[in-house]
Amino acid sequence: MTFLGIRQKVVGSSDEIPTNFFFRRNDTDGRWRVPEESDFYSKWSEEKQFLVGDNLLFYYNDQVDDVLEINSDIEFKSYDTTSPVDVHNAGQDLIRLTKPGVRYFITSKTGHCEAGLKLRVVVRPLSKSVPKKMQLSPFDRFINWLHESFRPHPHH
Repeated sequence: MTFLGIRQKVVGSSDEIPTNFFFRRNDTDGRWRVPEESDFYSKWSEEKQFLVGDNLLFYYNDQVDDVLEINSDIEFKSYDTTSPVDVHNAGQDLIRLTKPGVRYFITSKTGHCEAGLKLRVVVRPLSKSVPKKMQLSPFDRFINWLHESFRPHPHH
């Protein structure tokens, strides 16, 4: 699986906006294929932060493999291909991460999942920038209380 990361930033902001963020894994041929190490894809996924709005781009030989999205961790661990959420078999598939949660991808090819051709992705929600309230020290809160309590009030 080939993944390219390009995250755009809003000018004047430190917030990262994941519009058109594509993940591609770089290896010798950049393909979704049985890895040399069976935990390769799980390690790769754990090192990344996936956000709503990001995209996964799968490149693979469509004569050899495919990409199935499945529902659950149980299906993922048992390599259950009987009721996939979606089936991709074009050889170049773009998958949009549109909501928070865990997404699971495997292949239907016998023996390939067992050899490590599977991917679990945790998609996090976009963080909302909330202005932080200024924290006052106990002394500052006391001074504010004194000013409010003992300031002259207009008479009516």
